[in-house]
Order: sequence, then C-alpha cells, then structure tokens
Amino acid sequence: MKTTAIHSPFSTFCEGPEDIEKGYHLFYLFHRRNYSKRIPKFKDSEILIVSCGVGYFQHFLNKLGYQNVKGIDSDPQKVEYGRKKGFVSECIDCFEYLEKTECKYDLIFAEQEVNHLTRDELIYFLNLCHLALKPKGKLIINAANCANPIISTEYLGNNIDHYTNITENSLKQYFSFTKFGVIEIFPHDFYVLWTNPLNYIARFFTGAVHILLRIIFKLYGKKNVIFTKRLGAAAVKQSGLSEDNQARTNND
Repeated sequence: MKTTAIHSPFSTFCEGPEDIEKGYHLFYLFHRRNYSKRIPKFKDSEILIVSCGVGYFQHFLNKLGYQNVKGIDSDPQKVEYGRKKGFVSECIDCFEYLEKTECKYDLIFAEQEVNHLTRDELIYFLNLCHLALKPKGKLIINAANCANPIISTEYLGNNIDHYTNITENSLKQYFSFTKFGVIEIFPHDFYVLWTNPLNYIARFFTGAVHILLRIIFKLYGKKNVIFTKRLGAAAVKQSGLSEDNQARTNND
C-alpha cells in the first residue's frame, strides 16, 4: 500500500530541532519520561522502530542497554545519518516492510504521529503491526491530541498531510477494529528540562488549562480527560497468528 501523504509521509520522522545532535539529548529526556515504563523489561527483546528518522528512539534504547533494535525509515539521508551513529536502520517504506514481516517483534514503536495516516491507512497499519508482533508483543503509537481546542485547528491546517483527528476516544475506536487488547491511552509530558526554571512555569500553566478544559468538557457532557498536545497508546497483541492473516489484504 502507498500512503496518501506526499509532503511529510508517515514513513519518515519529520520532527526534531534544526540541531540534530542536540535532539539526541532532548529526545532522550522526552522518551525516558514518557516511555520508560512501557518498553519491555528484557534487554534482549526484539524491537522495531517505524519512522525512526535519525535514530532518536534508538539512541534512547541503546543507552538503556537494548541491542536488538532495528529502525526503518523511507528517507535515505536520515537513515544514513543514523547508521553513522551506529544504529541498525533500513531505508524502506514501513508498509512495504510490515507486509512481509510476521510474528517477529516484542515491541513495535511508531515514532511519527499517526495523524499522517488516513483512517483506512491507520486501521491497516494497526493490523499489520499485530501480524508482525510476537504473542503478547506490544505496539506503541503517538498522535497529536485534537481534543485540545487550542491546538487542534492549527495542527490540522498547518500541514497538508495531517489527515486524521485523534483523541483518546477515537484511538480506542481504532483499536476496536483490531485484535489488540490491554490498551492504555496516556498523555505526553513535554516538560522534561528540569534544570530550566521555565519548565516549572510552563508545567503549572498548561496543567491549569487542562484542569479547566476537563471542567468545561464535563459541563458539556463529554468524557475526555486527556488534553496534552500529544498523547500515546500502548496495546498488547492477544490473538493467535492464524487469525491475523487477513491483515495482509491490501487495497492498493
């Protein structure tokens, strides 16, 4: 399957600071804060990073002692940059790779926001990840949180390849079309520069805004409780491999 996105496709990681080297430290702090408790305990786990870019999540995992880590990304320049840093990376479209991968990984981590996929593409991607995971394997994805009214309109209008509105509720709905179970939806914490006093000020004010939004949404009869600008989801593979073969059905 070829994805609809042409400017910033899901198959490559398009974020990060202009100073790529500085990004390794910043993203390490971000990943440690948001994902340390959600990655496998065993250091020999087989891990795939989809849309790995220059290797920020690989850097994070390697520092923690994980060695069986592979990244895939469709941008050859980013892949080459990561390889020079010592990361195992392959330049390939994520759909092309996953369509021929079966029951191989303990963890699949998608570094690019899933908002870059259309609805049908997202469901197809989730099913392919289910197929590529070992039994009890875990998938972790992230998305811009369109429940936040401050950023939602700007986010969708800021990039021609932002196709899908995502909230905690819609993520649960997407997973309902797959065979994943034990689904955790969690907020992203961006304020991880603890040596910077502005970190605490920003945390206070955004926290106050999120509390206010909870109250407003409650008054409107809405159940949303996560209003951070990004959110994540972790899901565990439950069903057997034989039930997954239908995920290969392709609607090119």
